[in-house]
Amino acid sequence: MLMVYLPLVIARWIHFAAVFVLFGSSFFWLYMGSERFSASPSGLPGALRATTILLRIAAPVAAVSGAAWLALILINMTKDFYSVADPENWRLFFFETPFGTVSIVRLALLAAAVVVAFLPWHGRWRFAALALAGALLLITQAWFGHSAEGAGLYRAGMIMVYGIHVLATGAWVGGLPPLLFVLVEQRRLGPSQARGCTLDICSRFSSMAMIAVTLVVASGIANAGFRVAGSFGKLLDSDYGDVLLKKLVVVAAMLALAYFNRFIAMPRLRAGSLKRMTQITWLRYSVAFDVVLGVLVLGVSAILGITMPPQ
Repeated sequence: MLMVYLPLVIARWIHFAAVFVLFGSSFFWLYMGSERFSASPSGLPGALRATTILLRIAAPVAAVSGAAWLALILINMTKDFYSVADPENWRLFFFETPFGTVSIVRLALLAAAVVVAFLPWHGRWRFAALALAGALLLITQAWFGHSAEGAGLYRAGMIMVYGIHVLATGAWVGGLPPLLFVLVEQRRLGPSQARGCTLDICSRFSSMAMIAVTLVVASGIANAGFRVAGSFGKLLDSDYGDVLLKKLVVVAAMLALAYFNRFIAMPRLRAGSLKRMTQITWLRYSVAFDVVLGVLVLGVSAILGITMPPQ
């Protein structure tokens, strides 16, 4: 494990970030309303273009990092860096291991995501297809971590909780980049239109995020409970508990920013003067910082997934 630890963490971190973007940034536009795709004043062509470019970067990055992740798993299993060059090892990996079939499905999903990302589609179809592919990629990650341990209903319960956790986190964290693009685009609009559009977009995102955060917290507690068989005291003085604590600290910072945006910045924007729209600028900075924290959360999660829980 030691010889592939750092490369495995990096591959998982990059892959998590790319897949979260595929799902969350695509899902963002599905609940923003069809008027955002129109040529009317309520349309957001700049943010849509920026999101499309981001998705066209994320899809191939997800594919390459996903393949690297599988290669590092094989190297870790064989304890030999050159095992990836032997076709027989790959045959055994795909057809003789518990996660071989899931690996094939994930590779097919990654290939499909790359194709869809570069198709000349317009409107919501591209986002719907990439959101579906991203959701399936997030859920199937469970087969490569602690959630695949155990058997029967216990294992099914862990995978279900993991699926809820990553989908809720993906909708929240993965939706931050397009939200930032929208806030940046407001600079081209007049004060009245910018305030109305910003409030509408942020209200929709906030409503989704409140549901997502509730699911993230509930499923996160359940996930930790599964890892320690309900004995949370085991997390104390363990490597797994230390990494989990670091993740909770970053998530807490994200929750604090979300609280500020929802209950302080947005009311101030609603009540502020049209001549001074500094609240939109503060929202922009806040969301940008939230994106940075989201990337850090994914990095800690990449480490947590390969850290042994306390026995």
